[in-house]
Amino acid sequence: MKTIIIILTFIYTFSSYGQNKEIDKNCRIIQFVNKDSINSISKLTPIYNKRGFYLVPNGVYDFVIDGEKYFQSILLKIENDKFYISKNWQSNEQSEIISDSIAVSINQEIQIRMVSIDKGVGNMPTKTNLKKYNMTIIPTDKYCRFENVEILSKGKKYLGHYYFTEIGLKKLKIVNETPFLCEENGEFILRRN
Repeated sequence: MKTIIIILTFIYTFSSYGQNKEIDKNCRIIQFVNKDSINSISKLTPIYNKRGFYLVPNGVYDFVIDGEKYFQSILLKIENDKFYISKNWQSNEQSEIISDSIAVSINQEIQIRMVSIDKGVGNMPTKTNLKKYNMTIIPTDKYCRFENVEILSKGKKYLGHYYFTEIGLKKLKIVNETPFLCEENGEFILRRN
């Protein structure tokens, strides 16, 4: 039930961007489509599915780029042939610090690593197979960016983001370079490398 509520929130948030044509022309997503699922492109969403999914700006992803790991990286911006990420971002009380950005060409070898964790219990992470997915940058009128997430922890409010996992989007904050997956039953430390 909670997953459905979160998905509906995203749909509402994204649909509001469709009313402003000035924003629409600058909205892009990174589309991963399984080569066996080309006919179901219209059913893709920002939630993981074996047939494919979208990467949306302001979301947090585990990238493996040319064999190098960029776990818990925020997707800052998408252009026609490249995108920008930051591995060094921090959640502060009611704000955020981004201390660098890295440009990634769409032609590099890009994989997405996905953790499968729910209520602190997880399975082994998986990653997309380079041979099975076509990756492209496309304009969109549905998805422009994820909204920031406010996370209440020990009486303090932190600015966090939605984190892409194999079983849905989760809330994530990074404090003192340590990533915390934030769920109703607690906060769980994630591996960074």
